[in-house]
Amino acid sequence: MVHLTRQLCERIIVWRHEQNKTLRVISELAGCSISAVFEVLRLYTEYGTVINPNARPRGRPRTLDMQDMNFVRSVIEGEPAIYLDELRDRV
Repeated sequence: MVHLTRQLCERIIVWRHEQNKTLRVISELAGCSISAVFEVLRLYTEYGTVINPNARPRGRPRTLDMQDMNFVRSVIEGEPAIYLDELRDRV
């Protein structure tokens, strides 16, 4: 399934329930398949939201938090020619 933004999913709900557009017209407006539109409508009907509340986060957890990223950025700004292994040792 093509990833649809939350804003577009909410727009799909408006097109269907408030403007009574067909699934085909909605899929053309949203630039996605009819099955993607159907899935958004199913989630909305089942959970009252366009995002699946039971979905698990994708990918692995981040290794660096924002504080680490800010530190790395400040080191690079101070020493633009720093080698990666030196930067890693500082973190």
